[in-house]
Amino acid sequence: MGGEKAVDFTCGECGAQNRLPRERVLHLKSSPLCGRCETPLFRAFDKYFDDLDPSSYIHPLDKETLEALKRIPGVSTLLRSLIRHSFELATRIHHHANFVEVTDEQLPSLYEKFKFAAETLGIKELPQLYVYQDPIPNAYTFGVDRYFVAISTGCLDLLDDEEITCVLAHELGHVHADHVLYKSAARVFGTVASTIVQATFGVGSIVVYPIQLALLRWDRASELSSDRAALLVMKNPYVVMRTLMKVAGGTRRLSDELSLDAFIKQADDFGRLQDEGPLGRYIAIFQTLFRSHPFPIWRTKEVLDWVFNGNFMEILDGDYQTRSLIATKPCPSCSADNKVDALVCHKCGASLGDEAEDEDAGGTDVKSAVVDPIQKAWKDVGKWYRRNFTMDDQNPDGNGPVVDVDTDDEDNDRPGA
Repeated sequence: MGGEKAVDFTCGECGAQNRLPRERVLHLKSSPLCGRCETPLFRAFDKYFDDLDPSSYIHPLDKETLEALKRIPGVSTLLRSLIRHSFELATRIHHHANFVEVTDEQLPSLYEKFKFAAETLGIKELPQLYVYQDPIPNAYTFGVDRYFVAISTGCLDLLDDEEITCVLAHELGHVHADHVLYKSAARVFGTVASTIVQATFGVGSIVVYPIQLALLRWDRASELSSDRAALLVMKNPYVVMRTLMKVAGGTRRLSDELSLDAFIKQADDFGRLQDEGPLGRYIAIFQTLFRSHPFPIWRTKEVLDWVFNGNFMEILDGDYQTRSLIATKPCPSCSADNKVDALVCHKCGASLGDEAEDEDAGGTDVKSAVVDPIQKAWKDVGKWYRRNFTMDDQNPDGNGPVVDVDTDDEDNDRPGA
């Protein structure tokens, strides 16, 4: 990859083959023109991706690990219940009470960057954005149906305007790619897992540890997809890689001595190290399991690979899959349209989930669920565990654990940074 001097790209207007220098592609600030017809080679360069289907840019490792996670019986139902009834509300209250919410009146320049990134990806409903005090550069996204993004002061102090936009675009990539439910679960499941193991005298470890490892493995892979989303917003690979370099080891004191070319060479060398043996890639994944993000060098290598060997330039030319019509259902309280798998109305916050079904099936008192959401969450965990991993009166035929059957809705059971 490091030895590539140019990349070929076919003009969509006249069919001429154009050879673009590697450095020209890495420094994209506008679409290059076709050498024959002089029309832009990347015809969607200046357009918003209003109808871009995330499957057009999802990293293969992201797709593979998420499919493995979803094969665990009932995992989506379990995770949604845990987060919806306890962690989401507690986390939202914590953020609203402790951090600065960014709006068009509060930190307006940051708000405009956030809005620009969302509009470029075609995200119609802007999540909430918070700034929190922490010298460590970081950002994250949380929620089930009502999402919010948080970015640290360390990020804002270390990065320039383009790089801050890149970080925000990365977090919004999680929203666009429908990562947020599982990203949220990855943040809280470690605590829940230890509690379940203790409550079941260690037997629950057979169930929860595979889920925890599957979540962590997918969580790291999902970052590679969001880097691609950030690249589609910024269009300029150098900006994305410069951001990763600064997060890896940037410092304002020595900023003038940082060399992005040397960092790219380091990423190329890392790619060769991975390719030295059949376990190289899996060792890299395993080593990042308990980090908040994959290695910046690995992410940089993956960005380079997508630019020169993937469909990055094709998407900039408008060649990508578009979203199909999204099925909706009305909110019983305010009549607003919501996705069919939504659990909370995005307008008024009313419940759209399966509380009514739980009440019919098991006599759950909705009022008590509101008063004691943690008790409700643990009750759901118990029902999920018995349904999927024990043989009791919920499975009277005695044919083994009940396994959720994947349907089209289940495959799309996702929350929508």
